[in-house]
Amino acid sequence: MALKSMIGLPLISNRHCLVIMSLHDIGDTPNPYEAAISIIGKTLAPFDEDNLIPCLGFGDWPTSYAPVVEAAIDIVERSGGQYHVLVIIADGQVTRSVNTGDGELSPQEERTINSIVNASFYPLSIVLVGVGDGPWVDMKKFDDTIPACEFDNFQFVNFTAIMSKEATSSDKETAFALAALMEIPIQYKAAFELGLLGCVTGKARKIVPRPPPVPYTHRSVLPSHRPSNLSTRTDEQSQVCPICLTNGKDMAFGCGHMTCKECGSRLSNCPICRQQISSRLRVYTG
Repeated sequence: MALKSMIGLPLISNRHCLVIMSLHDIGDTPNPYEAAISIIGKTLAPFDEDNLIPCLGFGDWPTSYAPVVEAAIDIVERSGGQYHVLVIIADGQVTRSVNTGDGELSPQEERTINSIVNASFYPLSIVLVGVGDGPWVDMKKFDDTIPACEFDNFQFVNFTAIMSKEATSSDKETAFALAALMEIPIQYKAAFELGLLGCVTGKARKIVPRPPPVPYTHRSVLPSHRPSNLSTRTDEQSQVCPICLTNGKDMAFGCGHMTCKECGSRLSNCPICRQQISSRLRVYTG
């Protein structure tokens, strides 16, 4: 079974889990986002033909998964109808305001459900991975009750619950990978039987990703009589591929360093730290 994969991540979030730490902390041990991406990436890599995984960023509040699902549909269309798996890694469920009545949907819930239903007309599976403490009650309902789908294309997996169990790290990683991807073969078969593989509808919204955000660079206050554009040049250079010095950085390696897609696809070792490249992420934001 050949497939392509994509990862969707919230761009802005500062949530904490019950162990008082930010879900985005960068340190000696992987944070939940890094751990989930690593496990999913290693599991899907053998099935991905070019081992390039697009990474799609989306806004954090109010939470709606519709934009990243719509972007994934566009990628499926542009690939000629290849089967794709979209993995959304998020720290909160779709926004539901307090004035939304029982049996009603918030605007974010309605748009998210509509996008998932629309995605079922394409060879696309959607896996939502929940990191942090949630709550995840509504996402479990999404998994069971989304109506009118051509096939069951959506699955929710509670990453934190699985990784909090009493077991070895290896066993927990295996359990998470199995839970996240166990329905993919069934969904692939359903897409095949429905004639969705290789099908291009021409109806997908054309999504133009925004360029990656410019990293924050501390600027010291310079005297007014000494104007300088050094910091501007530094920011521009930091976004340029360190190999060709021409293209923008749009491919990240497992070590965290980046190059452009053209240069990165030909490398076996990171040009910065020289680590062997085990995974590649194509970086998109939008």
